[in-house]
Amino acid sequence: MNQPLTTFRIGVLVFPGALQSGAVAPGDVFRVANTMVLYRPANEHVHFETLWVGARGSSVTTLSGLQFPTVPMDAQFDALIVPGVDHDNPADLTRALDLLGPEQELLRQYALSGRLLASNCSSTFLVARTGQLAGRRATTSWWLSAKFRKHFPDVELDTEELIVRDGPFLSSGGMTAYIDMALWLVGHFASEELRQITAKILVADSNRSSQSPYIAAGIAQGNGHAMIERARRWLNEHMDRDWSMTELCEHCHTSSRTLLRRFQKAVGLSPIQYTQQLRVERAKGLLESSMLSLEDITGRCGYENVSTFSKVFKRWTNVTPREYRSRFGLRS
Repeated sequence: MNQPLTTFRIGVLVFPGALQSGAVAPGDVFRVANTMVLYRPANEHVHFETLWVGARGSSVTTLSGLQFPTVPMDAQFDALIVPGVDHDNPADLTRALDLLGPEQELLRQYALSGRLLASNCSSTFLVARTGQLAGRRATTSWWLSAKFRKHFPDVELDTEELIVRDGPFLSSGGMTAYIDMALWLVGHFASEELRQITAKILVADSNRSSQSPYIAAGIAQGNGHAMIERARRWLNEHMDRDWSMTELCEHCHTSSRTLLRRFQKAVGLSPIQYTQQLRVERAKGLLESSMLSLEDITGRCGYENVSTFSKVFKRWTNVTPREYRSRFGLRS
């Protein structure tokens, strides 16, 4: 006898200024997960139903003219996804948010239900405007961090993280992190195994967890003093070799004590820890997508021997490089 499917209903809020890929792509992730369920054990019989939700009647037309048929928010959902808000610069984002009064009220009401509310990129601003994120952790696109902190100082922003969950609130980083967010929901409602196989079919990195490797210090808006951005840029450029604090301090024209204090305050990590994180993210990409030996990967990530590299990698991921690579069906 076939076991009945457990259906999870995922709403995607659409509005005139919604980023269209963020409104459409999560549904594609869930459709792939539904297909993969057919090949999974019987105890994993789940089904994801994705519906577009609107606050403006039975359909919503985006700024580029794409029309979405919508259902009202009174339908029951297990989670609601909010795509990013289209904008060209931080000032433009404020103007776009000001036009989303109906959506803001819908989100405020939904947040009171205690069900999962998942924002992506700039839409975390829209959720924060409801007041429901006060005292909670969240993330957004790293390049909007200064603007977010200025307008919502009562929210604990962590733009180093790609995905942050605090109670019923889930937030994700830069625009394409909607893929990571949808995969997170697959794992949350179904299983880690289904999340992993869905990611493989999508050729998506199922294990990235940080925005740090993507931060372009030249246009970063405000994780503190310009000294910190100068230090970050230098560390990014020199992650594949040994370096000393003396070198870094000379480059930043400051003392070791001052740099360590300010860097820790701005980034939440020491320069050494920050470099380790960058190296581990690079290693993860190489382990997932190449047949390079562990010795080659070790060298490309700035370490002289596999043993040291493996210890650092496990400290950040809780698995060894060999165990991590085996998840992708590859042999070291």
